[in-house]
Amino acid sequence: MKILYFGLFLFILSCGNQSDVKTIPEDQNICKYSKWLRISEAKDVVQIEIRNPADAKQIVRLQIPNFYRPSNPSRDYDLSKPIDRLVCLSSTHIGMLSELNLENRIVGVSNLKYVYNEKLISSSPVELGEEQTLSAEKIISSRAQAVVYSGFSNVFPKQDVLHKLGIQTLPNYDWREAHPLGRAEWILLFGYLTGHAKEAKKKFKEICENYQRIKNQIQNDKMIQTLSGNMTGDYWYAPAGDSYHAQILEDAGLSYIFADQTGTGSLSFSFEHILGVTSNIDLWINPGFDSKNKILNAYPKSNLLQPLKESLVFCYTHNSNKYWELSSCRPDLVLADYAALKKGVSRSSEHLFFYKQVK
Repeated sequence: MKILYFGLFLFILSCGNQSDVKTIPEDQNICKYSKWLRISEAKDVVQIEIRNPADAKQIVRLQIPNFYRPSNPSRDYDLSKPIDRLVCLSSTHIGMLSELNLENRIVGVSNLKYVYNEKLISSSPVELGEEQTLSAEKIISSRAQAVVYSGFSNVFPKQDVLHKLGIQTLPNYDWREAHPLGRAEWILLFGYLTGHAKEAKKKFKEICENYQRIKNQIQNDKMIQTLSGNMTGDYWYAPAGDSYHAQILEDAGLSYIFADQTGTGSLSFSFEHILGVTSNIDLWINPGFDSKNKILNAYPKSNLLQPLKESLVFCYTHNSNKYWELSSCRPDLVLADYAALKKGVSRSSEHLFFYKQVK
C-alpha cells in the first residue's frame, strides 16, 4: 500500500528540566480564554503549545510557518505545509472544522452514527471505533496526515507505529476548559494546522462578540431557580460550580442551585439529596431524555421529583449529535437558548437552537 507521507511533526514533551526549551510568554500568547492552549504568531513562524491539564510538565510543542507569509528557509519547521487530511476522534473537533467549512478535510471519525454534519456523512469517512481500541491499519488506509484525539490518556494507542509512518497524533483538551469561550478558542488550533488561521480568528471573534452581546442584554430582574443533570446509576450527576456549564448558566442570569459547589467537573449526589433541594425549581435542564416517560422508565423514582411535575424541563436530546458537535465551539448559541428560557418566551421551543421542551 502506498502511504502518503506528509512530513513528520517533531513534538517535544517538556519534562520541566529542559532549560533550553522556552514556553510561550503570556504577553505573546494570542489565546485569551483557554488555559491549555497557547499560540504565538511572529512574522514567519507560529509556535503552538498544548498543555496537559493532568500534568503541567507535559507540553506538546509545534513550530509551523506562518502560512500567509513566505517561510524562512533557514528555519526548521515541524510542519511545512497545511494539513488537508485529518482524523477527528471527538464530535467537538468535527464541529470546529465545520464552523470553518473544512469538514472535507476529515477522513476518519470514531463512528458515523454520532456525526451531525451531513456533508461529512455523505463523504463516507473511515470509521475507526473508540479511541482506546481503534485500528492503526484503518488510520493508515485513510491516508490521514494527523490524528486529533481527546487526550483521555497520556499516550495515544498505536502512537509509535503511526509516528514511524509520518502520521502524527495531537491531543485536544478543549473538554477540560472551565470557560465556555476557552473551549471555543480551540478552533484556532484547527485554523493554524489547516492554513486557515485568519478565518479561525475571525470566526472566534464573532463568537466572542455574540456571546458578550447576549450576556449584556440579559436582565437580572428575576431569579430563575435552575436544576441541571439527572440520575445515572445510583447517583445524580450535575456540573460543578466552576465548570464551563455553570459559567454559561451564570452568564444567562439563571440561578443554578449548585453554583457554590467548587470544581470544574461533575458533582454527584444521592437521589434523596436532590429531593431535598429541588422543591422551588423553576427550570430543569439536561435531564438526559427527550420525554418525561423516558425519564420515568429509566428511573421510576423520578415520579417523586417536583420539577418533573411542576417545572419547565428542557433538553437537547431530540438531536444529541447536533449538540455535542456544535455546542463547544458555539457557546454563544447555548447562551442564547438559556437567555430565551430565562425570558420565558420559548415554551414552544421555536426560538431555540439546541434545546426543546421535554414533555
